[in-house]
Amino acid sequence: MQDLELSEEQIMIRDMARDFARGEIAPYAQAWEKAGWIDDGVVRKMGELGLLGMVVPEDFGGSYTDYVAYALAVEEIAAGCGATGAMMSIHNSVGCGPLLAYGTAEQQQQWLPRLATGEVIGCFCLTEPQAGSEAHNLRTRAELVDGQWVINGAKQFVSNARRAGLAIVF
Repeated sequence: MQDLELSEEQIMIRDMARDFARGEIAPYAQAWEKAGWIDDGVVRKMGELGLLGMVVPEDFGGSYTDYVAYALAVEEIAAGCGATGAMMSIHNSVGCGPLLAYGTAEQQQQWLPRLATGEVIGCFCLTEPQAGSEAHNLRTRAELVDGQWVINGAKQFVSNARRAGLAIVF
């Protein structure tokens, strides 16, 4: 098996994430775990560093990079604090990703710049009590009632839910 050769940009992103995780995340991870909350200032700084917009194109204010650099950054952040790495990964992949792939131009313009900076954190609502994460067994439904969408159903295990300002609901 051949070792993966990293580009200069990938190395720079990995090292930036590693330095940030070691200096500003790892020393506080245990306290955050105990409190059940990641410090708002650190989340804001992650946005400033481009860590929360890694899959978002620059046109929307993101720091779009390749997926190897993204994976390296998530790995380094998670090494400092697993919960912070999970928050970052969920926000980028299943928070921003579906909006990029399936959102309207208006939705993308409204949400992606705010997601890329971390002003808004995304979450993903899939798992249901009776279905687990088996999408074909979901009971949650959205219905248009008097010009407004009404969502009925129950979700559980919604990572980032307490912090989220945007939910992708299945």
